[in-house]
Amino acid sequence: MNKTQITLGLAALALGLVAVNSLKPSLAYQGDINVKGPNYTEERHETNVEAFKNNDYKKWSENMAGRGVTRFVNETNFAEFAKAQVAALNGDSSLINSFREENGMGMGSRNGNGNGQGMGRYNR
Repeated sequence: MNKTQITLGLAALALGLVAVNSLKPSLAYQGDINVKGPNYTEERHETNVEAFKNNDYKKWSENMAGRGVTRFVNETNFAEFAKAQVAALNGDSSLINSFREENGMGMGSRNGNGNGQGMGRYNR
């Protein structure tokens, strides 16, 4: 290897590290109910909270408009999901973590089953 190849290789490695590190802040919200995701809007959040509290799958589903979590949450398991979301909003994340595991949502980089969809969290 010559000096030019080594320099180019190190530059590519440095650029790759910068690119990977720049992704971390955008993924920070995954798994933490208290961190707002990149698509967060107060209106969507309030509508979702209301739907959770009223066990209103239709309202939640329409509000989510096909976002990733809708692949895992359906009319059959929505009541459990809503209960878990309300508990998480009140500081207890055990139910939502169980829901994610039981429904194949994964934990992001832990096992990759989250498919980049916020680990089952509605994309606040």
